[in-house]
Amino acid sequence: MRRILWGTFLAWFSMAAWGAAEVGLVTAVAGGIKLQDEKKAESDLKSFIKLRPGDRLKMDGTARLQLVYFDGGRQETWQGAGQLEVGAKSSSVVQGGLRPEVKVLPPILVKQLSKTPSADENVKAGMIRMRSMPAGVTIDSIEQNYAGLREKAEASDRNPELYLLSGYFELREFGRVEKLLGQMGEKSPDDPEIRMLKALYARAISNARMANR
Repeated sequence: MRRILWGTFLAWFSMAAWGAAEVGLVTAVAGGIKLQDEKKAESDLKSFIKLRPGDRLKMDGTARLQLVYFDGGRQETWQGAGQLEVGAKSSSVVQGGLRPEVKVLPPILVKQLSKTPSADENVKAGMIRMRSMPAGVTIDSIEQNYAGLREKAEASDRNPELYLLSGYFELREFGRVEKLLGQMGEKSPDDPEIRMLKALYARAISNARMANR
């Protein structure tokens, strides 16, 4: 019964994510960046917010932004003052002379990044938007993939850890999620993005456990 409830729980949130037309994930933010959504509401951009087509991002001179598009795996890193508009597969410059550093991420990584719990305040508090793990995926395969991703990534690149966290979560290995977040916090105790991840996964784990009761 618990397995059925868990599958229903993940499927429901998967449909919620699909209906929201989310096209990308903010994976790093520094400096002052404002998010203006389709309703023209403006707020401070935070890491791990899911973006939708038409969203506008206003960056000041100290800003640095990294985002990943789910369709095609395009990772964009922007720095400096200007304004961007989110598209379906890439961003366009609306104002300023911004030029992105572009990298295409492997599909296996992008798929898991898309399942990171969102910091988007436009959805119900506590909502998690994830899909069930394909049959045959194990802890060993997730960790092997992570090792390969980590070997090829720069030391400051947190994408491999985001992959591992979402993989552990989908396998209901909540203790491993919490342990990995603890290790990340020990290495960077003052990092606000790690604190954000801890809060998002704490909420996700709490909701998942409630769904299995």
